[in-house]
Amino acid sequence: MAAHIDDEARRTIWRALADGRDANTVAAEVGRSWRTVNNERRRLIKAGSDALLAQATAKKIEPTPEVERREARDAAYWQRQARALKRELADAEHVAAELAGVRGQAFTIPEWSIATTGGRRGKSAVGMLVSDVHGGEVIKAEETLGINAYDLDICAARLRRYFEATVTIAPRWASDTDCVGAYLGLGGDLISGDIHEELVRTNALTAHEQVHFLVEQIGAGIKMAIEAFGAVHVASVPGNHGRTTHKPTAKLYSQLSYDTLIASILAGQFRNRKRVTFQFGAAPDQVTPIFGRSVFLTHGDKLGTGGGQGFAGPLLPIVRGTKKVAAQQASVGRHADLILHGHFHHSANPGAVLSNGSVPGYSEYAGAIRAAVEPPQQWLFLMHSKWGLRERMPIVLEDPAVPEKPRVRIPAVMSERAA
Repeated sequence: MAAHIDDEARRTIWRALADGRDANTVAAEVGRSWRTVNNERRRLIKAGSDALLAQATAKKIEPTPEVERREARDAAYWQRQARALKRELADAEHVAAELAGVRGQAFTIPEWSIATTGGRRGKSAVGMLVSDVHGGEVIKAEETLGINAYDLDICAARLRRYFEATVTIAPRWASDTDCVGAYLGLGGDLISGDIHEELVRTNALTAHEQVHFLVEQIGAGIKMAIEAFGAVHVASVPGNHGRTTHKPTAKLYSQLSYDTLIASILAGQFRNRKRVTFQFGAAPDQVTPIFGRSVFLTHGDKLGTGGGQGFAGPLLPIVRGTKKVAAQQASVGRHADLILHGHFHHSANPGAVLSNGSVPGYSEYAGAIRAAVEPPQQWLFLMHSKWGLRERMPIVLEDPAVPEKPRVRIPAVMSERAA
């Protein structure tokens, strides 16, 4: 039976734990058993005290001086302590995720996307894929032989061009259908991030400032889509540039991502708009049903393949990786009717796959690996209730540069003969 502890004693224990002292020390100071003090520490974790969260997960449980030698050598004793530690860690992870507003994030699949039939005209949904924005990155024209430049103003202009093209082109595609809404896939790498030392030195904004910049730009695009299509469903996955850790992780990958934070802030801004729904969470991938078909969204850094290969560039890894995704999903009874991803900065449509380009376009890094020059572009597509993926095109985010006309000098002798 647990020992009774009054409020004054409890506050004394809490203050001592807050100072960073371990359970054994606190127990000796307050004249209570180690078990009582440790129970109070668990109570704090479950209550969600962020001030004590780090200390609660970092302290090792050691046997109290009162533990007899035979008990300290008893395997069952340490098994009980291990189970207690596992429970404690699970509680701490739960609190950390709740504080971040990620785990348990409820999302709603909109009713308009679930319908599988659409009458004689059929129903349609506009599909947008925005990834690899690298907001905050700076690309200097002099470092790319004048091929490309990128900064905050260029980023904002290119995103605006994409959403303006969407609300102009997509209604024409859907004119012979009943368009019921739009799907916006945020495919990760929305910010440039600070995962590389060179980015820390050259980025125009810090990672936190990049988050606010992208919230503003994407939020404006969502508003445009609402006006044009009535309803918008936003699915978001994390990318590698948005991570908050030095190296990529397998666990807590989404929770530790600025990309997820952007989706969370946007969801908060549009929480009162009933026709705007959001889908994101702890998983690095998201699956959305649209007219009875599964749209699988992932960033692309976890396709299970490496980078580009020879003259084929990144296309072979893309094909191989998306086939692995399809096989993985099939093994659990899901058919990926359309796979959307970015990461490779390479626009391609190998079968039921839309591999996204990038918003910054050709960069110093692309030049360093002799990558093919691809214009900044993002996919736009249309899903039909009967035909599935119907129209699609990459929206080029800048007018193509018009080369100067070559100046040809006519030799003087030839001019005289012509005369």
